[in-house]
Amino acid sequence: MGTFYLSEPYCFVRKESERLKIYKDRSLIREVRVQEFSRFFIHESSTLTTDALMLLAEKGIDVVYFSGNRMVGRFIGPENKNVRLRIAQVEAHLSREKSFHIARNLVLAKLKNTRTSLQRFARRRELDLDSVILFIKQSMDHASRARDLEELRGIEGMAAKRYFEAVPMLIRKSSFQFDGRSRRPAKNPFNAMLNYGYALLRAELTGALQAAGLDPYIGYLHRERYGRESLSLDLMEEFRSVMVDNLVIKMANQGVIKPKDFHDDMGEPRLKEHARKRFLEEFDRRRKDEVFHQLLRRKMSYREVFHKQAILLAKFIKGEMDDYYPFLVK
Repeated sequence: MGTFYLSEPYCFVRKESERLKIYKDRSLIREVRVQEFSRFFIHESSTLTTDALMLLAEKGIDVVYFSGNRMVGRFIGPENKNVRLRIAQVEAHLSREKSFHIARNLVLAKLKNTRTSLQRFARRRELDLDSVILFIKQSMDHASRARDLEELRGIEGMAAKRYFEAVPMLIRKSSFQFDGRSRRPAKNPFNAMLNYGYALLRAELTGALQAAGLDPYIGYLHRERYGRESLSLDLMEEFRSVMVDNLVIKMANQGVIKPKDFHDDMGEPRLKEHARKRFLEEFDRRRKDEVFHQLLRRKMSYREVFHKQAILLAKFIKGEMDDYYPFLVK
């Protein structure tokens, strides 16, 4: 089952039996069988009837609302009732030792996957990335010896800075400009694409964590902050470079999306409607790509990997596994 994207604005969605009918300007534009999807991404200006929301909740399907490039809210059905797991998750969060152990594993996985991505770029494009690859390798060594979260975050932050300094070399064949990472607001279209990709990834992982019975707001590397899905951000670290960065670089270099596909929205570049649809199509295709899971010793889609990692994390938190083993690309 996949994710359904309704990026068209000002639609009206109503239930009919086990289907959703989507209207715009009183004309039927699409019918959707809900059992074919596990998640619905909806443009914030569109309207779902109560019956439609009830059907989605009954089927355990998340509804995620987006405004431009940002996730603004979600509707979910009954929450997971695994109270013992919730208690164990909070206890792990409050345990400095266990919390730091999970955080370090996540950072090491992020650094390892980022390094692997750069090595692939260096081989395929004959780029001289030796210095940044070495820096990330050294950062992995430093992270393995870090003494606390503050030191660990400092190491991860410096490695991320060096990595993004190398990104212009990866997109030099495209017409996009990139002079450093900017979040809110994005200073240029390339950063806007990264932000959008990360928002989509966070929504995917939030759904996977909730399905595994975990609270996405109680994290380890990212500590508690009102309204922040800290555990979703934690789990994202394993996938940022391989799932989002590589996809955005590919779209930029292949001209799938161009700088002209953005418009200015109060000083921030936003994807135009047709380009957002194309981005979602490419993201969904990437989500279905199969990769080899080294721990589980089999191929699976990235979407399956998200759910497996959430389950593995839950098992470690409950004491059913001796460690949390992040996803590592080969």
